[in-house]
Amino acid sequence: MARMAWVEACQLDRSLLSLDHFFTIPPEYAQTLTGGLTNRCWKIVEHNGAAFVWRPTTQITKAFSISRFQEFQILSAIEKSRLGPKPIHVSEHGLLVEWIEGTSLTDGLPFDQLLASLVQVHELDKQRIPIAPFNYTARVDHYWMLLQSHYKTEAASEIYQQWRKPPILADVGSALCHFDLAGYNMVDTGEQHRIIDWEYAAIADPRLDLMLSISVAEEVPEQAVFRYCKMRGIDGIDDWVEGVLAWKPRASMMAMLWYLLAHQLWGDDYYLEQAQQMQCDFCH
Repeated sequence: MARMAWVEACQLDRSLLSLDHFFTIPPEYAQTLTGGLTNRCWKIVEHNGAAFVWRPTTQITKAFSISRFQEFQILSAIEKSRLGPKPIHVSEHGLLVEWIEGTSLTDGLPFDQLLASLVQVHELDKQRIPIAPFNYTARVDHYWMLLQSHYKTEAASEIYQQWRKPPILADVGSALCHFDLAGYNMVDTGEQHRIIDWEYAAIADPRLDLMLSISVAEEVPEQAVFRYCKMRGIDGIDDWVEGVLAWKPRASMMAMLWYLLAHQLWGDDYYLEQAQQMQCDFCH
């Protein structure tokens, strides 16, 4: 993480200039934050020690259908739960949120603790969140449309076409979903586990969200679903197991397209290797 004077940071990222009217006195410094592809953010620290995170709007966020205004609405609606960071300010240039002080849970987070946080998210009152429901087909179609022709190989096209429609499942209701809940997006404050990086969050089938977290943690789906349902007091476990398993190839296809688009935008071979590995997994 590179720390630099505020003036220098503004020269590097012009979106920071949009905060000039927010701070009565220029901050003491800004610091780049390491993170995911779409999370090239800044930690901003004032002279009194108050700290914030600036989450800019860029061509990258637009390519991945990320809306800082939607992120602001979600964080505002769940603010009382203190699960996420407090939203401070939003504009066309980006979103400013509080900095959550604590220890990253990137390593060594027990899966049951991750599930407990996922349950908390899914049980939040979705009626208070004024956003449109997640459209799986529209999202993967958007990714596919943006890909250059050389990424659209016969194998990739076959996988995309086979899994671009959502599964037909028993209805278990929709919920607020984080869509990237793992230890790297959680902070231990000493009092509770809080969740950051809500940029992909949406109202959707919670079984898709559960599948995404299961995949990252490399857990056995059936066992993970049983533990999740036990935490929520859900009796109809079969509908949840069936749903999670049905979403599995679709979640993998969506991730494959994400990685292909990430490689197109950034050129880092890591993303292409991940996409190719997922294609191989489908072949097997």
